[in-house]
Amino acid sequence: MTAIQNVCEKIENIVGTRYVSDSDPIRYSYSMNCDFVLQSMPDIVVKPRTSEEISGILKIANEHKIKVIPRGNGADLTGGSKPIGDGGIVLDVTRMDKILDVDEENRIVTLEVGISWSELLEQLSRVGIGYYTGTTGPASGFSATIGGGLSNNSVGGGGAAMYGAVTEQCVGLEVVLPQGDIIYTGAKANSFCEKAFTRFGLGPDYSGLFLGDVGIHGVKTKASLNLFPLPEYRGYGTYEIDNKDLNLATQKVADVMINWQQKKLPLHDFFYYTDGRGFTKDLLNAEIKGGVLLYTTVADTQKQLDINIERIDKIAEDAQFKKLGDTLEEGNLGKWFYEEDGKWQWANHSWLGGNYFNLSGCMKCPTSELPEYRKLFNEWNMKNFPKIRELDAIGGAGFIAFGVAPTYIDVAGGLGIRGDIKHREAFGEIWKDLLITLIKKGSIHYWMGEIIGKSLVDSGALTEEYYNFMITIKKALDPNKILSPGKFYLGDNF
Repeated sequence: MTAIQNVCEKIENIVGTRYVSDSDPIRYSYSMNCDFVLQSMPDIVVKPRTSEEISGILKIANEHKIKVIPRGNGADLTGGSKPIGDGGIVLDVTRMDKILDVDEENRIVTLEVGISWSELLEQLSRVGIGYYTGTTGPASGFSATIGGGLSNNSVGGGGAAMYGAVTEQCVGLEVVLPQGDIIYTGAKANSFCEKAFTRFGLGPDYSGLFLGDVGIHGVKTKASLNLFPLPEYRGYGTYEIDNKDLNLATQKVADVMINWQQKKLPLHDFFYYTDGRGFTKDLLNAEIKGGVLLYTTVADTQKQLDINIERIDKIAEDAQFKKLGDTLEEGNLGKWFYEEDGKWQWANHSWLGGNYFNLSGCMKCPTSELPEYRKLFNEWNMKNFPKIRELDAIGGAGFIAFGVAPTYIDVAGGLGIRGDIKHREAFGEIWKDLLITLIKKGSIHYWMGEIIGKSLVDSGALTEEYYNFMITIKKALDPNKILSPGKFYLGDNF
């Protein structure tokens, strides 16, 4: 019996033979996420059902010095839920998919992190007056799990401008530490506290250690999130932006977005597409020739909603933006975004056709820097255009920016490519060049998968003191380097 077969047999004793596999087809299906570039083959795939089973698996991994990579539904775009280098155990938590408690009085939901955002929101919409989590999760689609969103500090649609990133609504976690211990963070760290209700109050914010950690510090198994009533009244508007002078257009959009944010207007979401034509051609009959700026707003009464819309529209109209009609046929993408097939997911239109996939460069920046990043994307695209065309890619000049509470934006841009294995290494190089270009501008990336985490280190963005601090924490929690060891090169540096 080989060492891997021995490990597989021990794990079978914990989860049962049905939920562990070392077969080639299963291993291959877990070797990639949603990009065509990053691929590594695990030795074993296991689907545990409980925190205790995960604890047992991690203890076996420590005993045999074999790496473990936590995974949700694999909706990640930067290599976050696959091995870095071949080998190891992929820990698929999607069997842990139950809502455990909906506390309507304190408006907290506690759940297992393997549940998808779509399933969670569907179930919450049927509870009491109807609830949601102030967001619809990351823009990788409703298939993404809660654990994946929390592991990446993800930002998506459905309330980002009002409530922020998904991690901002988290009030506590259950985590299995790398050596198998199980802890709670937040209020439930007090063993006498029955229900989670606040993230703070028991010393340091240890929840924050595991939020956005992309699985390097522990395996999240349960989470408690704030709940908000589904808005009863909602309104939306869409503007066409004249792109004759794109520098001026982008600056005017940034000024409007800053004005909206600084006046703390009740915007639920707002999005800017530098080129609205590609976004609208498959959705609407409206002839949109320039950029598009759309918003959604919510209220408790019709009177309040009317006031919201009037205040929001005035700022955009003072900038001489052309407001489109109220219907979908007239170009009201805000309505589509909220009420129709958009389902609050700004990226859904990307799946309507074609066979291009995006090498993501999504990042956060101050709203005021929107024009600078549009210019940077354009300059990078022009500089790399010959190589981009040679590799059958479509460039990164066009991008999407959207508001995040309280005062910053998410700039979602990247490099569209066709899947082609023979160009994989070259795609990786040009992708990394784009990321490092953005990082050196001061962008804040939040998807810390394989390529972005390594780009942060390679670019020199992390000071020696900061990186040593990361290593110190990792070494204390995971001395055998078994949990997602390749991220940030942490497995190589102690």
